Amino acid sequence: MVQSRSEETRNRVLDATRELLMAHGFNELTMKHVQEKSGISNGSIFHHFGSKEGIVREIFIEERRLYLGAIADAIVHHEGDPCDAFAAGARRAVDYQLQDIERFMRLVADFSDSEWLRANKELWLDAANDIQRPVVEWAMPHFASGALPLLPPTVFQSLSLGPAEFITRSQRQGRIENALEHVDSLAAAIGAGLKHLRDLQAETQPT
Repeated sequence: MVQSRSEETRNRVLDATRELLMAHGFNELTMKHVQEKSGISNGSIFHHFGSKEGIVREIFIEERRLYLGAIADAIVHHEGDPCDAFAAGARRAVDYQLQDIERFMRLVADFSDSEWLRANKELWLDAANDIQRPVVEWAMPHFASGALPLLPPTVFQSLSLGPAEFITRSQRQGRIENALEHVDSLAAAIGAGLKHLRDLQAETQPT
């Protein structure tokens, strides 16, 4: 499909900004750098995005959508015990991160506890709710049947995302040689932990 001139301009700006973010981070990014890297005039950049912030917001949402969408897909299409679906999500998170660990760290992880994200909290909450909706809809009948323990959605998300990021970050830092060697243990611990909580909750339910 042939891109329109407007789409081509936007993509050139977004691609240039991604490269700059990966090389230098958000704090060092300037509109001048974006203009020079993309070859697009400042006027055209402002027309399409409004500001540096506007460009970064689009990249943030796109990168999060790709990452969280891949994990959500692994969860909702898992066959078997739903507790193990979140273990499958953690596996997918590690796989995704290791495809391009520097891109993940710069364009996803570095935003996770940043001043930028705190200043754009509503943007993140809206995006997260939208991206995670399929998982919530999938989980509801499993909560109702008792197949999943009753926990806040953020706890389930933390189980799929947090350990995966820690293990890949450890590889990047040289603390372990190969994160993939530990994925099976990581997944087993997540699945077993959720099943244990499920059993504890079942024991305390009135008969």
